[in-house]
Amino acid sequence: MAGCMTTQPGRPWDSAQAAEYWRQGAARRAQTLALATERLLDAASLQPGMRVLDVAAGTGDQTLLAARRIGSSGSILATDISASMLAAAEQGFREAGLTNVTTLVSDASALELPEAHFDAAICRFGLMFVPDLHQALSRIHRALKPGARFAALVWAPRERNPWMGMQIDVLTEIGRPPAPGMSVLQALSLADPDKLARAFSAAGFVDTHTSTVTTPRIYESVAEAVDGMRTTSPVQAELLRQLSDAERQHYLASLEAHLKTFADASGRVVIPGEALLTTGARA
Repeated sequence: MAGCMTTQPGRPWDSAQAAEYWRQGAARRAQTLALATERLLDAASLQPGMRVLDVAAGTGDQTLLAARRIGSSGSILATDISASMLAAAEQGFREAGLTNVTTLVSDASALELPEAHFDAAICRFGLMFVPDLHQALSRIHRALKPGARFAALVWAPRERNPWMGMQIDVLTEIGRPPAPGMSVLQALSLADPDKLARAFSAAGFVDTHTSTVTTPRIYESVAEAVDGMRTTSPVQAELLRQLSDAERQHYLASLEAHLKTFADASGRVVIPGEALLTTGARA
């Protein structure tokens, strides 16, 4: 019987290597997630002078963009379960000359924050990985001032995100289907458009709303797409570590074949993608 690939939840993100993968992928993420991130910040109604909570901030890509919106009179607390990710984020904040961003290493479901303290909160593609979603949302809700908004991005269903779907398909083809704990599956765990909205409501949020936003990935060649998938994501590192040399070669060759189906006559690869943006407010 073919075995399933297993991992400890959160493990791919909590290492210096993961932070380096994430750093290497910053430019690509900026391109892919530009529209989604702008929509996220709009939905949180960020304004100059606000005190903002950024949950699962990672290496702080969206934190930097949020800091521009709130200006020097505002402040941001960036939290993440990975100390390595936040260390990379802090370096980026220093290089950008930001002095109004602080960090806190914490699982989102165990955040200890003062009540009614923040004017807004954001989370970009992090809620899918928290061990207790209700606890995380409840703690975020408690930390917001009355009327403050929380905006979160998660990935839409697998059929809307072939970038992730093809990874799952190829692993299954080679007899190594991912187990439920693997990040590539966790990334899609909130893909039901109504699931996160219900979770927001259960945590006390009102005026909840979910919309979709496109996240296309564009590469100049299939080789660039394969390299981008292989070298800039902790999720890929997690997958590849658990394959034998022969399985790894088969996996990468099959990925290349799947990616070729998205290439146009010039060889340029455009892979469609979609995210869900859910917002809610503290009454």
